[in-house]
Amino acid sequence: MSNQDLFSQKNIQPIDPERKSDILDELNLPPKLKTFLRENARNLQIIAITTAVIVVGWILYDQYTDLQENKGASLLSAALQESSVDQKTQTLANVIEQYPRTSAARWSSVEIAHLDYQASRFQEAATRYETILKKLPGDSPLAPLVRLNLAQSYEELADYDKALGQYQLLKGVTGFSKEAYLALGRVYGLHNEPDSARRVYEEYLDSLGEESDPAIEDQVQAKIALLQIGQPAVAPQPQPAEKTKE
Repeated sequence: MSNQDLFSQKNIQPIDPERKSDILDELNLPPKLKTFLRENARNLQIIAITTAVIVVGWILYDQYTDLQENKGASLLSAALQESSVDQKTQTLANVIEQYPRTSAARWSSVEIAHLDYQASRFQEAATRYETILKKLPGDSPLAPLVRLNLAQSYEELADYDKALGQYQLLKGVTGFSKEAYLALGRVYGLHNEPDSARRVYEEYLDSLGEESDPAIEDQVQAKIALLQIGQPAVAPQPQPAEKTKE
């Protein structure tokens, strides 16, 4: 009796000859979800293909940029080993031209500006540093170094107001505050403002923490003493600042 019930006409579902079975029928999905997937199959396929293309494109772009960075770094390293200034300048220019969006290109621009500075082409150096600084984001670790180099170039050009402006911006930057304070005192002295020089030296001493360098403190105290008796306290202009490239 039970076998007859199992195969009775009431328990047999009619088969639609127009409808073909697909994977959705075997996934045991809710009917509404299966209906949604069938009605939007084309759009879902487009989305899936687009997503796959974006992911693959991103991976390939990452590989390309890594390759460019490596090639640029290799050429920069070769440039820095050149003994001829002209050849070094040309190789650095090649880095900038061939790998313009790499960190090696940015460092090459800085190195060329350094070469101008060392050759006493201070206006050319200042122009290069200005251009580099404009292109750098404000939080770039390279920005303070370039700003210091720019200030030194202004100082060599006797453009003391611009030099002071750049040094002022560096006073609160970790790793550059000492150079900035000492340079401010020096420039105020060159600018015939001994009172301003003394004040900035005193401000520097007040800013020092417990880990201050006694030798530097003594040096600054000596400068203040000279200024108090009307004597100049101007140190020679340093070479353009450089930091280890990481």
